[in-house]
Amino acid sequence: MVRAACHCGAVRITMDPAPVWVLDCNCSICRRYGVLWAYGSDPIGKTQLSVDLVQGADAVEAYIWGNRWIGFWRCKTCGCVTHHTALDQPSTIRAVNARMFVNFDPASVTIHRSDNAHTGGFWTRPDAPIRKGGQPPMEPPGPDDWR
Repeated sequence: MVRAACHCGAVRITMDPAPVWVLDCNCSICRRYGVLWAYGSDPIGKTQLSVDLVQGADAVEAYIWGNRWIGFWRCKTCGCVTHHTALDQPSTIRAVNARMFVNFDPASVTIHRSDNAHTGGFWTRPDAPIRKGGQPPMEPPGPDDWR
C-alpha cells in the first residue's frame, strides 16, 4: 500500500497494492500540472488497485475543461493536484498523482509515456545525474505527517 497526500495534509489517499507503473502524459493540462498518474484500474498489468480518499473529500475542488468528461481534483488550501475522476463517476478515483506519494521510491515503477500532445516531447528522461537539493532538510516526519 502507498499513501498520498497534498502538501498541507488536508487530502489523503491510499492505493493498494502499490502501482508498478505510472503514466507521464504530455497533454496540455498534465504537462502544466507536472503530474505522473498512477491508475486504479491497471490495463497494462490487468489488475485492479484499491484507491480510497481517506481524508479531505470536503477539501478538494475540481477543474473541468475541454470535453467535460474528466475532473482534476486539487486541494483548496495548498493547490496540489491529487487525483482525477470521470465526471459520470465522481466518487471513483481513476488515477492518483504519484508525485503525492509518501515514502515511495520512484525507481520502483516504470514510466509509460503517452504522447497526447502529438509532439514527442516529454520532461521525464534520465539524461543527467540527480542533483543534490538546496532546500534545508525537513524535520523527521511523525506518524501523522504524510509529506
